[in-house]
Amino acid sequence: MLEYGFKRSYRRQSRSTAIGRTFGWLLVLMTLQQYTRAFLLQSHSYPRIRHALPNVLAPVTAAVSTSPDSFQSASPEHPSTSAAGEGLSRFHQSILSRTVERQRFVTGRYPLTVTIRENPTRKWLRLGQSNGDSVATTEIFVNNTTTMRSLASLDRFHWLDDKERQTLLDSYAMVSLEFIAEIHIERPGYLHLLRCDGAGSSAATQRSLRDVLPFKRPAAILKELEDDLTKLYRDRLWVTGFSLTGRQGFVKSIETNDGFIGSVNPRTASSVLWPNEVTSVPSQLLQDSSQMKNPGVPRAFRRDGLYQDALLVSDGFLVPGKDHGGLYIVKNPGNPQTEWTMSLTDNSGRWFYHRAVWADLTGDGRQSILTARCKVSTNIGNKNDGVTSGISKKGELVWLECPQPASIDPTTGTPLETDGTQFDPFSSRHLPWKTRVLATGPDVMFCVADLDITDDTIEVISSQFFSKSVALHSIRRGPEPKVCFTRSIDDRCGTAFSSILVDLDCNAVGTKKDAQASKQDRCVINSGSSFESLSRGDCFSHLLVTSHECSYVEPGEMPSSSSADGSALWTPADDTDGGSLFAYRVPEGKGSWKTNPWLRTTVATGFKVHGQINNMINPGAPGFVYSFHAKKDDTYSGKRPMIAIAGDCAEAAYIYRPDNIVDTRSEISADPSTQYKLMVEIQCGSTVGSIGISYDDFTTAEQESGYAKLYIPCYENDKVFVFALGSGEEEKEIW
Repeated sequence: MLEYGFKRSYRRQSRSTAIGRTFGWLLVLMTLQQYTRAFLLQSHSYPRIRHALPNVLAPVTAAVSTSPDSFQSASPEHPSTSAAGEGLSRFHQSILSRTVERQRFVTGRYPLTVTIRENPTRKWLRLGQSNGDSVATTEIFVNNTTTMRSLASLDRFHWLDDKERQTLLDSYAMVSLEFIAEIHIERPGYLHLLRCDGAGSSAATQRSLRDVLPFKRPAAILKELEDDLTKLYRDRLWVTGFSLTGRQGFVKSIETNDGFIGSVNPRTASSVLWPNEVTSVPSQLLQDSSQMKNPGVPRAFRRDGLYQDALLVSDGFLVPGKDHGGLYIVKNPGNPQTEWTMSLTDNSGRWFYHRAVWADLTGDGRQSILTARCKVSTNIGNKNDGVTSGISKKGELVWLECPQPASIDPTTGTPLETDGTQFDPFSSRHLPWKTRVLATGPDVMFCVADLDITDDTIEVISSQFFSKSVALHSIRRGPEPKVCFTRSIDDRCGTAFSSILVDLDCNAVGTKKDAQASKQDRCVINSGSSFESLSRGDCFSHLLVTSHECSYVEPGEMPSSSSADGSALWTPADDTDGGSLFAYRVPEGKGSWKTNPWLRTTVATGFKVHGQINNMINPGAPGFVYSFHAKKDDTYSGKRPMIAIAGDCAEAAYIYRPDNIVDTRSEISADPSTQYKLMVEIQCGSTVGSIGISYDDFTTAEQESGYAKLYIPCYENDKVFVFALGSGEEEKEIW
């Protein structure tokens, strides 16, 4: 009857109108079909996605790719019903495994040791399948027992009454952790989660549009669909890796909404031999020129669409052959049609770079690049390089100036080149960017703050690896930026590595507005972390620094120095053992940061290196440090953040919780905000170079929305493990 009604309606119209409406309905139906697929995130949509049960030897529910990169879920959300010809039968699965429980547990008063291991039965059986990457083989053990039998299992937590649960939450910052996925990806080193509408967005959109409209489509429809599809994406995980012997670096992206793994093209991979940190390119590199030069022009100039989809890659390392590093712009990364790579540096002098940030150093709105670079050489007798024992180690704080347009269009306010074409700061006529040295000393990691918002300076706080110190450089902004003040914060910290700005005093305030009002004299410009727990303009109270020491684990020694209650991680400032995490309180009062000492507290110590052939070059522990909240809504709730540490050559990841029980020791009582205790140590068995943190859900795995997801790379094992935090409470089913 419905079909008959449609036919009668079309008969009243002309033949051309009927054809047009038919095409329109087909387009709408195809678009709705793609939206449904995107929302449901069916695993067969993309051939690189594979799902498997956590504790059951089950066949996968998706097509298998021959690529070495793959995603495997540890969630039992996808039962094995669609691949009857693969793997084991249900009967044999029931013999080999007695449980389909999810791998999750809860934290409490005492620290937990989580060990990630390969299940030998799964690993052996998957060799007999036609594909080698179809079944997840990883299991986790909590205090050397399975999650189901552990005292920290979620089932035992549910035995507690409401009062006991609340005590765990208030006193010990209790959370649940669940192992939800493993991602197979080659040599993961640095992890970075960037906005979905930035770098990699065009590649993701083109991939989705190929499914929606496989035929030629009008530009207007294409643009509308691109805008709608962008709303479906979540944070994009970027993974950079490297090899001691290879002639290419690895820069890959993982879509956290469906698990698709993309990569830059071979030209880019051969340009960046040792890619380190990556960051997005600002959509607006210049001040609103139309308003600055011509106040009557209504439209401001923005670079949206030109370089919004671009990466800034810091490249290089001290390994011979990899030490000719540089800073690279990768436009449209992962897009096979439009990806292009250009170098902003001349790549001479054997300098290498670990991170770079965008900052207005000239005071005119131009976003230039502030970075630290270093080099190591063995040129004996070169006094200018400060040779000691035949090895030269040198670090510099430099800025790369963003070019200026030749003129401004008087009608539109658009910046122009000398030939009248639209201004492009990344065109070949402006490369390489002018590089100027601001100071010597900073070499690896740093953060940027404005310690006095009433003056025209910004401050760079650097953890200087080679000079084994923490230093501060104040830069006066202007047409010719220069360092106007320098001081040493700590010269007894050891081999300083990671440094980030954090707010550990947020228990005294309740909202972001209150927090800003409590410290109006300083604010964050760049926190120094790949996870922005503090954004530009936020206040901060402390500086966290890791000392990257090379102390090896002795035979028979425990992997970490923590005791049962975590107290061994609390030591006086001068009684450190191995690598450490230090907290420096910023002195209160206008200008006091220039003259007063920055109170140092040892938050944790005892990080030891696990000696392996793969980490023989410059080994050390720990690596990067991060601050985050278990739940996104707690960011400005007055709760102190958690602290995560990538162990690097300690082959583990660590999570510390705020300790609300007052410690009477003198060092701790002097700064109670730095009182933290170990909550979870995740032993990975391979180098953990960094940690990725995001609040977006990861694919379709069962998880509590709004809680943090931790991405932990295992370099030698070619895997990234995904853990989801939660409240520990079961979600109520709605019928």
